[in-house]
Amino acid sequence: MSKRMKRSFDGLKAQRQEQVLLIVLTILIMTCAMFIPIALLSNPSGTIRSISSKYKSGQLANEDVFATSSFQYLDVDKTNERRKEEYAKITPSFSFSLNGTATSMARLKAFQEAWNTPASAQAVLKNYFSDNSIYDTANVIGRFSTLPNELRTTMVEAVSAAMEILLQNGLFSQKDIDALIQQGYQFYSMTNKISLKKADSIQKLPLKEAMTKENLEEALHSWLVPYVQQYSDFQPVLLFDALRLLSEENVVYDEATTLFLQTNIEKHLTPIYINIKQGQKIITHDTVITDEQLDLLSKMTNSTLQYSWMELFGRSVFILIVTFGSLYLFLMVLRDDKRFYLYTNLMLISVLASEVALYFLSRFITNSAISMLDSYLPILFAPVFISHITSKKRLGLITAFLLSSYTMILPQSTSITFFFGMAAAGSCLYCFQFSGKRLDDVFNWFYACISSSFLALCLNLLSGIAFSAIIPFMGGLIINITISIVLVDVLVPLFERLFNIPTAYRLSELAFADSPVLDRLGALAQGTYNHSRYVSELAYNAAKAIGANAMLARVGGMYHDIGKADHPEYFVENQGQENKHDDIKPSLSVAIIKSHVKLGIEKGRDAGLPQEVLDIIAQHHGDDVIHYFYNEAKQEAAKTGREVKREDYSYNGNPPTSPEAAIVMLSDCVEAASRTLKKPNPAKYDKLIHSIILGKIERDQLKHSRLSLTDLDVVGSSFLQTLIGRDHHRIEYPDEILQDDNTQSVNAKITKTL
Repeated sequence: MSKRMKRSFDGLKAQRQEQVLLIVLTILIMTCAMFIPIALLSNPSGTIRSISSKYKSGQLANEDVFATSSFQYLDVDKTNERRKEEYAKITPSFSFSLNGTATSMARLKAFQEAWNTPASAQAVLKNYFSDNSIYDTANVIGRFSTLPNELRTTMVEAVSAAMEILLQNGLFSQKDIDALIQQGYQFYSMTNKISLKKADSIQKLPLKEAMTKENLEEALHSWLVPYVQQYSDFQPVLLFDALRLLSEENVVYDEATTLFLQTNIEKHLTPIYINIKQGQKIITHDTVITDEQLDLLSKMTNSTLQYSWMELFGRSVFILIVTFGSLYLFLMVLRDDKRFYLYTNLMLISVLASEVALYFLSRFITNSAISMLDSYLPILFAPVFISHITSKKRLGLITAFLLSSYTMILPQSTSITFFFGMAAAGSCLYCFQFSGKRLDDVFNWFYACISSSFLALCLNLLSGIAFSAIIPFMGGLIINITISIVLVDVLVPLFERLFNIPTAYRLSELAFADSPVLDRLGALAQGTYNHSRYVSELAYNAAKAIGANAMLARVGGMYHDIGKADHPEYFVENQGQENKHDDIKPSLSVAIIKSHVKLGIEKGRDAGLPQEVLDIIAQHHGDDVIHYFYNEAKQEAAKTGREVKREDYSYNGNPPTSPEAAIVMLSDCVEAASRTLKKPNPAKYDKLIHSIILGKIERDQLKHSRLSLTDLDVVGSSFLQTLIGRDHHRIEYPDEILQDDNTQSVNAKITKTL
């Protein structure tokens, strides 16, 4: 009892230490995620600010000043020049307006019809203009009314002809033309005709030649000459005033299309950045310091922190959400695992190591003037490591999500950095599965390189990666995968031994490699050893059928009865004709039977078995009753009137708390009970299996196993198939064939000896 209490106390102490470590590691990875991007933009030296304040423009420098780190800054002047050049390529778009044309034609028609009856024309036109809010500020109506009838008719005809020319060529707004000329535009284009049909071709036309109300004299000068020459009393000024009064601009500026073209230019405009490499000379000794040099020093100083306070706040919120969200998902997957603190801390340590490696790699690449590519990011090791150490790929994906989210806020990250990290990590997790052969690792590496490269290349082509960067990108990714896999192959065995973790590799060793414990069991208790082998096979197939840890079930089945090695003669599978229990009381028999669980735990702990396997050994009988001796004790007690307690004839363990432990419990019962059937057949096996499962359910042995009724149905079907395969039938050979076979076997042995 004291050892158990001490072990329990040590476990609680270790758990508290793991909780404290989890909190510390969480704070560390969030701090690194926050400050690594800032550190990558900072100057390693603090002397630049003092140098920039020491000198003034026009002074003579008394030392050489070099760039202490690589940085870049935006050349605003050159960028604006490029913007103006691109803007100059845009042609403002104009289009004919049906409303303007119709309004002008309606006014002209009313004007013409009114002068058909000169006596009432003045009153009719004044009423028309008043109803349509037309203001005759130039007194066109009054001036027309004073003209002789013949000249008036000529002037009306001239107005009509001039209006047709105006509307055909298009009457523009002088305000729009002036604004566009001020913006530097020289040409315009028409998108349609006066009939509103789409223009056959887009032609560039000079803005200065566009016809407006303000330049009618200049625009119609050549057209007006014949009228002036033919009619000596022709009044051009009155004609132009009438046109301004009656006409309405029928060409409108399509500002939306022009703004769209400008926005498209802004979207695709590449700012001009000046790259300053570490070690580049900024100020030369004994030279006059210029304003440009001081400005460059100021830009270098400002590169220490290029994030606003709002950006820093947003990044902090993002890191908190991503970190705690990932931890929540991680712990939800591990909620029923006793090692969830250990696995979570290992995940945080691997993420922290990846962040540190990311910082130094980014600093090295920046200082070496190498273009940073997503394939260089060291974000593949942690997901693959966690996937192998926990045997759960979902945890590897959660780790990949956390790291990819952190890299997304790095200064050198691109628009597809996050998706690259998830695609590459997902491909590696899928390709790198447990392999029993060394050659399989090579194929896994090859498949991971091919699939990751294809997915990553497709993503980067979407972002417009340069053709010259494809080879460095692919090479960096292959090197990244190779280094990550080498580190995983080196570190996983170390951590699985250090923390006794049941990885797939460790379980494979326990299942198939030579074991002193199993060798001793095979030598002292051959029946138990064979029984364990069959239980192992039953458990493996059943666990595999429902998606549980099949290798853990196999190992649990192999080692579940190792405690029987100390007293093998008391267990029926090792007995011959004599039964040791016939000579002792049921209470003593029960004590011996129950002791094999405790002895198995001790032997398993001495052999260094993982805790998960020890739990299977401890729980493979649960707290179920030993029916044979319990019934025998009740029969004896009935004769003497003594009371028999059920607890005295029950195992001292706990019911299974994992699917694998429950499957081993059921496999143990099914394998043992199947040996008692006479003339077994599939129907008898099926009935036996279901009765055992129902019995365990009724006695509450499976209530904590996390097995659903559907799972139990699949497990029962798997048991049935395995038992049928185990007890397959063969044809009966004639005696003479058996004798011939024996003779040949003897002759072969004699020949081999000679």
